[in-house]
Amino acid sequence: MRNKIIVVLALVFALLAAFMAYYVLNNAKQAALNEQYIQVVTARQDIPANTLITAEMLESKNFPRSLQTGKEVTEVNAAVGRLSPVMISNGEYLLDSRLIKPGEGKDRLAYTVPEGMRAMSIPINEVTGISNMIKIGDRVDFVAIVPANSASPDPRSMMVLQNIEILAVGSAYKESTAPQGGESATLTVAVDPPSALKLKMALEDTNFALALRPPSDKDLVNPAPVTMNQF
Repeated sequence: MRNKIIVVLALVFALLAAFMAYYVLNNAKQAALNEQYIQVVTARQDIPANTLITAEMLESKNFPRSLQTGKEVTEVNAAVGRLSPVMISNGEYLLDSRLIKPGEGKDRLAYTVPEGMRAMSIPINEVTGISNMIKIGDRVDFVAIVPANSASPDPRSMMVLQNIEILAVGSAYKESTAPQGGESATLTVAVDPPSALKLKMALEDTNFALALRPPSDKDLVNPAPVTMNQF
């Protein structure tokens, strides 16, 4: 009799366990069916830090809407042409807050350099640097006195470069860290490669000064060189 009771109880517990398992699995299945998904962008491969992202590096995958934070990248085109300061692992979801456009980032000086440009530093003093009142984002012209040469027997004052953007004042490349009224020994500017060669040569052999432009004026002019004989 006792063995029969044990067998019956075992069957009852087995049925209860089976029922609970069915109940849990059925609820999980129903929840999965009811779950809504969105498409989010993930890395198809490991993407090294500071790499320009291309469409071939990405793919879209389903992502539960209930877990969405609003920071996920949902369109491949929204990530193409941007870069990440850190490596993105294969399969990792891309977050908009971790991607920057070239020339727009502020975490490193390299991120502030516009596409196709180069950063170069110019040594300044109170006179050449306009009384140390130049700020990040200002634009200047580079005016130099070119020594006499075979092309001209007299030194000439020339506008060597125009509309140069200031990327950094001293070691500060963000407005929040720029010196307030203090003196800086250098300015860092953005120039294209040909202008970088001109700037290097001008810094090597000329006496120069910077001319500050108003923010609204980005036009280029073509003034003739001036010699002392013209005064």
